[in-house]
Amino acid sequence: MAAYRYRGAPTPDPATARAQQVLASLAQLRRTIALRSSRVRALTAELGDCVAQAVCDGVKVAALAQATGVPAASIRSAAVARGELYPSGQSRSDHLHLIAGLALELAAAEGARSALEEERTQILALARKSRVLDDYQLAGASGLKSDEIRKMTRGVGLRVA
Repeated sequence: MAAYRYRGAPTPDPATARAQQVLASLAQLRRTIALRSSRVRALTAELGDCVAQAVCDGVKVAALAQATGVPAASIRSAAVARGELYPSGQSRSDHLHLIAGLALELAAAEGARSALEEERTQILALARKSRVLDDYQLAGASGLKSDEIRKMTRGVGLRVA
């Protein structure tokens, strides 16, 4: 006579499953934030190049400041920072249209990155509050320092209105 043998899968520990879910979410957010940050850097560099070229082509600094939403001093420093530029022959309206579009795209990219960072803060606060993982595990998964995590999550997610 054969002995009974249990063939079912063991029930997973809910705390371990929750910890794995938090780690996976933080890893995904880390990658996505890195991609968004890369896009923001690229757009910032492209905007600076376009602004410098526009100043070289004779577009007024005040018009560029209005199109980008950046102070005129920043426009001047961006134009001076770029080395030797030659006139491109583009019209003032072409420059302003291109620069306004880049400024809008940059603002959208920064907004998307900020939303992801806020989501990461909420996940970190929830994980710290529920003590699913310790600060060092959260730091390893999120790419932040444990002290930064403590400062970021101080007072976040505690009040439910």
